[in-house]
Amino acid sequence: MILQVMPFSTLFIVAITIAMAFVSNITIKKTVDIKHSNEVMKTYNEFLKEYRAVTSSGDKEKIEKMQKKQKQIQDSMMKVQWDRMKVSFYFLIPFLIIFYALSYFFGNATVALSPLYFSIFYFKATVPVGPLYGMNFITWYILVSFFTNLLLSKLMGTMP
Repeated sequence: MILQVMPFSTLFIVAITIAMAFVSNITIKKTVDIKHSNEVMKTYNEFLKEYRAVTSSGDKEKIEKMQKKQKQIQDSMMKVQWDRMKVSFYFLIPFLIIFYALSYFFGNATVALSPLYFSIFYFKATVPVGPLYGMNFITWYILVSFFTNLLLSKLMGTMP
């Protein structure tokens, strides 16, 4: 089949991961209050910076005061993280089904090329193809999925 041959396999997997990242980021944008989420994360990061400064100063009174404030800020942060996590749960099973179907479809075929040789568990580019090394589906899918999610979440404003 034509989709199992490079460069079609390479581009097909890129298109699938872009579509999946787009759907999940749209859902995050529709279900999560991004503005509030960003404010909570900013407050949390500012608190951590201030907390580190206070603990390094050794002022017991200020440390105690900060520890009381810490619970409230951590609770807000956990709520924001839970809201984002719920969206991940919506798509976990459908995305796993797509992953396993594609994994079965491509098998152990070379779907993309890398200029570097590497082998870390299932994540590898080891098959020599001229001066390059072939990557299997799992490796290419993970790489593309990570970078498309990162890029689309930044572009769509779902990640600070």
